[in-house]
Amino acid sequence: MQKPRSLLIAHRWIALVFAPLLLLQAATGAILLFRDELTQFALPAETGKDGKIVPLSTLAGAAIKAFPDLHLKRIFFPVEGKSAAFAQLEGTDGTMRYAAIDPDSGIVLASGSIWRFPHEAALQVHYKLMSGPVGLAIVALNGLALAVLALSGVWHWWPGASRVARELGAPARAPARLKLRMWHRSVGAVLAFVLLSSAVTGMLLSVPDIPAPWAAAVTTPEPSDPDAKSIDRAFGLAQSAFPASEPRDVRFAADGSLSVNFLAPRGGKWAVDVVTVSTIDERVTSILPFEQNHALWITALPIHTGDTIGPAGRWPILAAAFALVFLAISGPLAWWRSRRKGRGS
Repeated sequence: MQKPRSLLIAHRWIALVFAPLLLLQAATGAILLFRDELTQFALPAETGKDGKIVPLSTLAGAAIKAFPDLHLKRIFFPVEGKSAAFAQLEGTDGTMRYAAIDPDSGIVLASGSIWRFPHEAALQVHYKLMSGPVGLAIVALNGLALAVLALSGVWHWWPGASRVARELGAPARAPARLKLRMWHRSVGAVLAFVLLSSAVTGMLLSVPDIPAPWAAAVTTPEPSDPDAKSIDRAFGLAQSAFPASEPRDVRFAADGSLSVNFLAPRGGKWAVDVVTVSTIDERVTSILPFEQNHALWITALPIHTGDTIGPAGRWPILAAAFALVFLAISGPLAWWRSRRKGRGS
């Protein structure tokens, strides 16, 4: 069947426009597949042999002391007990600062901007290009572009079921220029499904967080950091809801409430049970078990990271990331070579 040339032209121009961003997303995505290991390497804890962790209020106090003009937003507990705790703080002007805290002593081991912590920088670049709602929208558009490229590329390449095996490769005697184009098509065809899956789930992760232009602005109270006793009492109330669960992180809201995410291994690596507690009223205001959380990320994130099929799932995702790097470079290079050859003739 004759394929419309307009499809190939559209494929090429979409690829040329989005190639730099696709390359960036592939690189940061590959890094994030090993985020836990990189966190443990970059932020090793100086924890004693007993492995005890200081109270949450001590971690919070250390972070606030490092940046007294900012307000605490979130604290991540040590990853598998092998890394430092990690705090995020924000100023009224949106300035973000970070602190790594030893969980055994409560001493700040490192602090600074996001560039002091490359593992966090990779996450923020991959998720929203460090640009808030605009970055989220661009990332979502990039996901749409990748989905279109995967589908259009396979459709344009498809040689028919009987010829698939023969077309997956390049003849040894083919010119280098043609080999590059053939391998570009073959790699894209082989990993098209994984790339399409990454594109669609990436959009599902970013689109819900993009504020609607017509939505009314939400007025938030002036943030204030609760005192140490209130923090520990609130955390204790949250822990009592899931006494056998390990806390993953705590969010500190401007209204004085704490939202504690407890790991829920029954639902997979990313599953959490959420308990929200008011530090002012000292009572639990909501409990959201994993099974009752219907947010899109609950389904999309494990697919996006490959964890749906277990710990080995990140390897096909890593292969797709490397393939996307190759495609984002080889496609424009093949186009440039063909343009140069056309001018030369």
